[in-house]
Amino acid sequence: RITQYYKSGQHKGIDLVKHYAELDYITAHSDGEVVEYRTNYYTTDTYGNSYGNYVKIKHKNGYYTLYAHLQYKSVTVKTGDKVKSGQVIGYMGNTGYSKGGHLHFELIKGNEKIDPYPYLNSDLPGDTDSSSEVHKYKIGDTVRINGVYVSSTSDTRLTPIKTKGKI
Repeated sequence: RITQYYKSGQHKGIDLVKHYAELDYITAHSDGEVVEYRTNYYTTDTYGNSYGNYVKIKHKNGYYTLYAHLQYKSVTVKTGDKVKSGQVIGYMGNTGYSKGGHLHFELIKGNEKIDPYPYLNSDLPGDTDSSSEVHKYKIGDTVRINGVYVSSTSDTRLTPIKTKGKI
């Protein structure tokens, strides 16, 4: 459940709880490598912008995910660890500048924090294997591949549609 949305210039992530303020385990969004973490922060700050305990993961596509305000001593990974999507990396908490137990989730590209909402239930850009994309569509659907709209009436031949897209 989202308790606070991303607001450009104000709140650079999304705050989440399980249901009705319940806490839960935190899992990695996508495969990657842990590049930073903190697990020994045991206080709640009344001012500032401290993440408290956190995990930051680098993904192969140049994106980073950051999971903040984790419970004291709950982080289960360390710098250099390879993580898989869905792997437990810690537990929701109330450390750092936090007003109650939750997960603060950020998505970073380069040095820019971007709205993670579109990716909460989907892969990060560039995370999908293009061969797996085929299974999302059925024969007769129009799809866009590298800027070209194509369709097919069989499972063996894609035909460019000359009325849409780039040919």
